[in-house]
Amino acid sequence: MQEKILVGHKLRRFRQSAGLSQTAMAEALDISPSYLNLLEHNQRPLTVALLLKLGNSFDIDMKSFAEDDSPALMTDLAEVFADPLLSGERVSRRELQDLVTAAPSAARGMLSLFQAYRKVRDQLEMNAGDGRGAGGVDNPVERVRDVLQQANNYFPEAETAADEFRQLVMGGAADSGGLLEALIKHTAGDPGLRVRILPVNVMGTQLRRYDYHRREILLSEALRRPQRIFHLLVQLALIRQSGFITDLTEAHGLEDDGARSLFRTTLAGYFAAAVMMPYSSFLEAARDLRYDLDLLGRRFGASFEQVCHRLTSLNAPNARGIPFFFLRVDDAGNISKRLAAGGMQFAKNGGTCPRWDVHKAFRTPDRLLLQAAELPNGQKFFTMARTVPRPWSPAGEDAPEFAVALGCEMHHARDLVYADDLEGTKRRQLDPIGIGCAVCERMDCAQRAHPPVGHEVRFDGNSRRIGLYDLEG
Repeated sequence: MQEKILVGHKLRRFRQSAGLSQTAMAEALDISPSYLNLLEHNQRPLTVALLLKLGNSFDIDMKSFAEDDSPALMTDLAEVFADPLLSGERVSRRELQDLVTAAPSAARGMLSLFQAYRKVRDQLEMNAGDGRGAGGVDNPVERVRDVLQQANNYFPEAETAADEFRQLVMGGAADSGGLLEALIKHTAGDPGLRVRILPVNVMGTQLRRYDYHRREILLSEALRRPQRIFHLLVQLALIRQSGFITDLTEAHGLEDDGARSLFRTTLAGYFAAAVMMPYSSFLEAARDLRYDLDLLGRRFGASFEQVCHRLTSLNAPNARGIPFFFLRVDDAGNISKRLAAGGMQFAKNGGTCPRWDVHKAFRTPDRLLLQAAELPNGQKFFTMARTVPRPWSPAGEDAPEFAVALGCEMHHARDLVYADDLEGTKRRQLDPIGIGCAVCERMDCAQRAHPPVGHEVRFDGNSRRIGLYDLEG
């Protein structure tokens, strides 16, 4: 059965930008103008065969053309209309879908306008002293996340720099067991730079620090071995690899200092992970081990979270891994890291769905939780979630707790060792989850925190359902 692709708006925009009439394009594709009209209005799917014919007839990037970005745009618009400013506008999901389908550029323009409004509003609120602006949609963290999303978390410049550096440090050695010692030895070869691992009573709460005056990279003894390697590589990247970091920062147009500094540190972290887990060998190992996360960590001397995060970056055009999405949350549900992929969308504001097993991971520390789940739109996913070891903290202070989730579309689960015995992939009923309450259409959810956009709340004093809200359908 051929894959069906509903991207009529892209087809129409391409035709109009090329200055072609429906008759002229239909003739080039060997279809009727009426059929082309149905394609442009998503009344007929753009089949793979027709997409190939489109690529042969016109100069077009087939990959980007075939990717349907409407789900992400739908999610973003639903969040816009969930804002109290627009609470009086009852916009249905159908209306949002019509807007995204018929006028995607207008929808994006509306989204940009709303984000500009939010930026101004958040700034005013911060100036007023209520502190609510820290989580605005236009903060540096969100801007860097957007850049990572646009790049699909793959930066070939960083991969090349990491390969060259690892070759310099390790030679042809494939084993990562002696990487820390090799890095310290390599750094010691630079007369103006050295590495020191210091006790916590000297470092205090700092895990890594670069002493500019003494040219010393200082690492805390509280760091575990994978963390020591990672932090050392991050600092070496910031000192020795400023070329590709500066070029990429400039290329992505980040203007304010906060976003630029965060992106530079993010790229340094990407470089560090690429040195620890070289692209080709890591991808080969992931396939051979069927993405066994613990074995990958042992083979490359990396932590569970480092392995999960690295798996999201295997997006080289000619050597792709499974398109994983990644999420890290604390025990209150706050998202500290996220990367969408494979059709999964995340709400930019608010937490994640409480039905997602990543939140249950805190009840069973160190246990890997497997879940087969389905979104309201019918998309099916397979997810793996586990807590990560607590970082060191001073005596008497509680260390923060985090859980990470790694997931992919269900049809990729056959390539994962964890799905072999999971009944959920085929036989067990899929767990119903959502993206976020504001954009979730599951009316009967007992864990809903607030109503979805476009629906009114009703309260009947003479009856009570399991959920918090009785929603108008």
